[in-house]
Amino acid sequence: MELTFHGQNYIQYQFNKLGQTVSRDKFRINLQFKVGEEHQAGVLFYASGSVPVETYLAVYMDNGRITVKMHTGSGDPMVTTSDTALNDDSWHKIFIRLDGRFLLVVIDDQSNANQISGDMHQLHLDPDVYIGGGPALKGKPGLPVTYNYIGCLKEAYVDYDNLIGGVKMNSSMITFNGGTPIFECVELGHTPLTFPNKRSQLILNEWTTGELNLKFTFRTSFPDGILVHALISIDDTPDGFLNVHLVNGSLELQVDLGTNGGTNRQKAVNTGTSLHNTAWHDVHLAIRSGNILLTVDGRMVGIPHKHSMVSRSAIYMGSDVSGANTGFEGCMRQIHIQGNTLSPLKVINSDMANGVTIDGCQIALNPCASGELECENGGACTHETNGTKCTCNAKEYTGSRCQFPLFKKSCADYYRAGDRESGPKRIDVDGSGPVPAAHVMCDFSTGRLKTTIEHNFKAKTLLRSYGGPHLDFKLQYRDMTPELLAAFVKHSSGNCRQLFSYWCYESPIRLGKFTRVYGPTDNEISEYPDRFKTQCNGNRQTWQQDIGYMTRNLPITRMRVLNKKQTEFTRATLTLGPLECFESAAASKPNTVTFFTPESYLTLTPLKKSLSFIFRASAVGNVVFHQMRGDKIPNSILGYIAEENLFTFETNLNGKTDEVSVATTRSMIDGEWHTITIDINDPDILFIVDNDSEILSVPIGQSIGPFRGRLRLGGTPEVPAGKEGLMGCISAVTKDSEDIFLYDFYNEFKQDAIQPGCKSKCAKNPCKNGAQCVDKWTSYECVCAHPAQKGKNCEIDNTKDMVSFSEPTVHLEYTPSSTDLLTSNLHLSFRTYQSDALIFYANDHLHNFVQLELMDSAVLIFKYNSGRQIVEVMVDSRDEAMLLNDGAWVDVSIERDAEITVLKVNGEMMQEAGEPVNLLTEYYDGPFNGAEETVMPPRVFVSSDKVDNYTLALIGGAPDLMTSLPGLQGCIRGFMIGDEHLPLKPLATRKMQGVSTQCTDNCAQGACQNNGECTELWSSFRCNCSSTSYSGRLCSKDVGANFQSASLLVYPFTLYEEESDKSTEMDSLTFGFSTETDSGVLAYIRSDDEQQDMDKSIVVKLMDGNVEASVDFGNGPTTISIEGPFNDGYRHVVALKRFGNRILFDVDNQDGNYTTLTDASPVQFTRRAALVAGGAEYNVTRFGLDGAGGFQGCIAGLDYNGIKPLELLFGAYAPSDSIGVSKAQCAMLKMDESESSDGDNDGDMTSGKPAGSGSSHSRSSQSGISSEWNVKPAEGVEYVEPKKQKTKIDPEIIKYSIIAACALVILLLLVLIIRMACKLKQNDKEEEAVTMEEMTPLRRKDLEQIDAAPTRNRTLAEGVPVSNSNSYTPVPREDPQPLPSQPPSQPQPPQPQQQQPPQPQQVQSEPQVVATGQFTVEASPELKDEPPIPMIDDDVDDDEITEATPLTSNEDIPPPVPTSAPPHLTPPQPKKDIPSEDAPNGHEKDVPSESVPSESAPSESAPNGHKPLVKNDSILSESETAV
Repeated sequence: MELTFHGQNYIQYQFNKLGQTVSRDKFRINLQFKVGEEHQAGVLFYASGSVPVETYLAVYMDNGRITVKMHTGSGDPMVTTSDTALNDDSWHKIFIRLDGRFLLVVIDDQSNANQISGDMHQLHLDPDVYIGGGPALKGKPGLPVTYNYIGCLKEAYVDYDNLIGGVKMNSSMITFNGGTPIFECVELGHTPLTFPNKRSQLILNEWTTGELNLKFTFRTSFPDGILVHALISIDDTPDGFLNVHLVNGSLELQVDLGTNGGTNRQKAVNTGTSLHNTAWHDVHLAIRSGNILLTVDGRMVGIPHKHSMVSRSAIYMGSDVSGANTGFEGCMRQIHIQGNTLSPLKVINSDMANGVTIDGCQIALNPCASGELECENGGACTHETNGTKCTCNAKEYTGSRCQFPLFKKSCADYYRAGDRESGPKRIDVDGSGPVPAAHVMCDFSTGRLKTTIEHNFKAKTLLRSYGGPHLDFKLQYRDMTPELLAAFVKHSSGNCRQLFSYWCYESPIRLGKFTRVYGPTDNEISEYPDRFKTQCNGNRQTWQQDIGYMTRNLPITRMRVLNKKQTEFTRATLTLGPLECFESAAASKPNTVTFFTPESYLTLTPLKKSLSFIFRASAVGNVVFHQMRGDKIPNSILGYIAEENLFTFETNLNGKTDEVSVATTRSMIDGEWHTITIDINDPDILFIVDNDSEILSVPIGQSIGPFRGRLRLGGTPEVPAGKEGLMGCISAVTKDSEDIFLYDFYNEFKQDAIQPGCKSKCAKNPCKNGAQCVDKWTSYECVCAHPAQKGKNCEIDNTKDMVSFSEPTVHLEYTPSSTDLLTSNLHLSFRTYQSDALIFYANDHLHNFVQLELMDSAVLIFKYNSGRQIVEVMVDSRDEAMLLNDGAWVDVSIERDAEITVLKVNGEMMQEAGEPVNLLTEYYDGPFNGAEETVMPPRVFVSSDKVDNYTLALIGGAPDLMTSLPGLQGCIRGFMIGDEHLPLKPLATRKMQGVSTQCTDNCAQGACQNNGECTELWSSFRCNCSSTSYSGRLCSKDVGANFQSASLLVYPFTLYEEESDKSTEMDSLTFGFSTETDSGVLAYIRSDDEQQDMDKSIVVKLMDGNVEASVDFGNGPTTISIEGPFNDGYRHVVALKRFGNRILFDVDNQDGNYTTLTDASPVQFTRRAALVAGGAEYNVTRFGLDGAGGFQGCIAGLDYNGIKPLELLFGAYAPSDSIGVSKAQCAMLKMDESESSDGDNDGDMTSGKPAGSGSSHSRSSQSGISSEWNVKPAEGVEYVEPKKQKTKIDPEIIKYSIIAACALVILLLLVLIIRMACKLKQNDKEEEAVTMEEMTPLRRKDLEQIDAAPTRNRTLAEGVPVSNSNSYTPVPREDPQPLPSQPPSQPQPPQPQQQQPPQPQQVQSEPQVVATGQFTVEASPELKDEPPIPMIDDDVDDDEITEATPLTSNEDIPPPVPTSAPPHLTPPQPKKDIPSEDAPNGHEKDVPSESVPSESAPSESAPNGHKPLVKNDSILSESETAV
């Protein structure tokens, strides 16, 4: 066994087990070593002692020779030195034996025996012996060399103790110091010097002047640091310096020439890249006449100079003169300066080294550069002084290697973790496995949790067409492999579906035959599921649809489409919906348990790598799970609810105890579902509670686990003090990537404390009025939503007791029976739009008071007197970026005790006052101290004993004589004094003007239409329509006009307007417009034509879809443009308002900014002449209208300074001129997508997004924003159907088969001949027995009629009897229905790509009767009992029709008289459904049938005068028509 020593390592051997000095006269040492030639000195063995006398035994190398020196305390030391140097990189042996006074030393073949003289021959040694060096060797007796050994040992025995073996076995008596032992002999080469930190430095004084020649080799893992630094004098000026330093992994030579360098004093050149890759790099720095050269790994750069250069300091290697924290961390070796080689062992013990060590270059290598640390999931590896780490995307991954995804495994996990917002999210099905997270769409809007995964199969993909090939399709699902898809569907308990919509025209689908559909595990879907609408297999000449949801073997990942049974009109398309999987918001009963007692729990096998589950709890201190310790391995994890928002994990890993607490944003005891996830991935363990997480890391080299104890869920037999087991539910347990079926781990019939399902006392929602139900599992507790709600179930709702004040001058008065109102807790709610209001005030006969008021829209103030001092408690909601006068209910709580008063607003904002509640006990009529007294009741200047006792409360305001504060315009509800409710409605029962017992939100239900601004008046409301282009009380009146490009509306002001200074300083122009054109003049106001040099105008134009306003009052226009596009066909509202030189221009209420006119511009718009809308006046080129075009579209609600020309135009009196303007209703305002109520839009089934939805919704946590999936649509690859191989039959089999067939035929012929002979013989006998004389005349007559009649059953086709009647009536099986002009509207198949096929050519030679399908032939009266003629099946394939024998004439039977078919017997010609590009959505087009004459002459080719029948443009024989 070999062991390598780097120079910092040594073995410490406890020679005496008792740790005491021992005296020995018998001793053995065996060493076998190897040293390289570059190492010349070092200690191999040292033992010493000083009691009772100083003795020692030392083995060391000096100048390559081995010396053994021993001193027993008397006489001179005995010394044996090797004859030659042994640092030749070869193995050498040393043997030392002390036996009484005899000492034997053997070095290889050199042997030296000595006899110890004197009285002392024993070694008195300390208990510790050192091999390979030791601590603080300097000054030790007998050691001229104090360096640690650098080399290898193969044997190291002290007596019979194997020291290298002891190091390997971790013996308690042997310690290896200086790093991790390397049990092999590693070639060390040159001894490196280690610079362990950025302040370490080596000082060299060999260069003072002249040329410099410095060589060294370095290695490091850090990209920056100084390697060489020196202060230099340039031309005798001492202000320059020389640096060689690493900058971002490149070595830079920098020279500062000082003041003699002029403006270009600093010069720098770089060479090399990635020099911090922990490899050794050679450096040569040389200063020669006129050049400073730097060579790195053979690449040279240089800086020329023309100055004399001498050193004014030593050369510092590793840092600069100051030793600042900018130095080099790493190693250097083979340092040569001015031709001299530095000996590391000599340098390390001299003043040249500051903080430099010899440790075999045990630097922290750069794991990033070496690849030792590989960051996963896109993490960035960074290596710094304080360590190496992976920087992860904080919202997506975490862990020391970014190995843990922060995404949930399913949409259900997001929901149960508290994320209830539907939208795109990312899920990681395999957790910390190799597959990255996938984008899905989560929908939580219904009772079921739906997950949608999109694919790349485009909607309405063409599958079949005439002449088209067979196709193979392979589908790709976003971010999902087939294996993950199968696992995902399995995790969803198979509750998945996929829409399948197949449109066909003469194109049957025939699953499993013509169409083969496969799932992710290559299982085939060979038939439709139940309740699937199917029609296409009928192969009819019309557009049909097979539609429904596939539910088995999902999702569809591959399809093979065989294009068989084609006609020239064959066409089929397929729309395949995304994969949709569902989970219940409630937990699955078989996988859920309820623990009714804290002593109950489930026992599972030990945890290995991962654990996740969901739970419900309602108490702090519940132990949720416990991975118990094993008998021999004590690793354990305990998880419990430490606080309402704190979940704690206590761990015992590898003998170290830690506590990891996860602070949660959600309450852990709210009775809702919460998620717990534990993921182990060395060297980290990740703990996740809902959406919050913490990581525990173990030291590198250690692993987490294994765990040998049982895993307990719901509790533990070892409950810590102050804790108890869970009373609640646990469900959806997954351990080590396997779903756990909890029902297998308990017996519900024997364990009453554990029952299946989550049996909640809150399941039936016993709490009323929005109260929260807290489940106690054997009982429940209701937490009322409002302090004014009372009762066990919060069934008493005092918030419904409310009053509203519509006038600020009215209030309510209440006279309590005591003064409790002045000292008790108070609670009420109010809502208002006022900025300042007195909400309530109460005082008593001694002038004690309390008061609540609103100030500046956001400040709520509670005032009270403490003695003669006014105390004020104030809450400012602007600190929380909110207002208190936005019309929403504001909850106010005032909590009072003897020492403190607390004001709370909405349960969150809070302030307190430390002044005690101290009521006056005597009448006081003077002013109070402290804050301002804003309500002052009447005071009578009399003595206390003459004042009547009273307490008065004023609610909603106070009389004007008492205060200047306005009363409340708004509502008050739920007034509580302590625990008692103050009824408000009875106080308002008498008829009071401005007070109501209702608080109706008149503006809540969209009272003002078309984005009108609603003002709440509490008893009514008011609409402001100025920014809507509508008018009327509800902003519903719409007066608009259509304008063509030549239309024009002109309103002359001179008829009505009398200008004043005030009216000319303000302008207000508002209107709405809708158009799809790019440009045109919308409206303008201009001055008259008298003074053209003082033209004034306001012009609003549409320019390339943008809206532009130009205001010019004589000194040039000020132009404001708002970017659109506004030519999208929707209504847009333009508002331009001017106040002096300030202009506000806005479109669609986008909060436009004010623009200031130029300083020289006047602020008065005088000589207004006309308002023009819809274009420019004829020949008017001024006012910026040169080249302006007319407007084409609609303008509505035109209003300029209160004048509404459109209303006047279409009213009884129209003082405006108009050209081509007609009354119209413009388009509606463009609504936000969230306001759309259209729920019938199916949208794109492939992506799962509703049509027109635009960008996807996003959430601010975990999931991130779902990016668009730019993937190439799945394309069909042509598939060549393999030819069927003909089976080769053995010729012998063929031969014997033929012989057997011939023998069978011969046998059948013989049988037939024998039977015919017997029949003839029998007939002869019958003829002999019957004579004509015996026949009666009547019988003879009957026979004659029979002979004269035609054959009764004349055969058209085999087995089909036909009447001898010359006329027949075709009876169609189904009445031909006229085809619809358009196919079904939803969904629409695509437009066919091929051209319309040619029409069938009409046969001109003979009249035609078109076969229409199944029919029967009416029999003659004599044949009523004959079997009916079989009907023809439309679905019979063409290749299944057999040709029948044509009818032949019989000479004995006269042919029937030919007649033409009567019109009522001629079958109608059906319209043939032919897919055409002219048909909408690629469906059928009605093609009229060719005309068929009702009567025609018989054809010569038809036997017996029958008419030919036509099928598929070919003449058929009558026998064929029968078929």
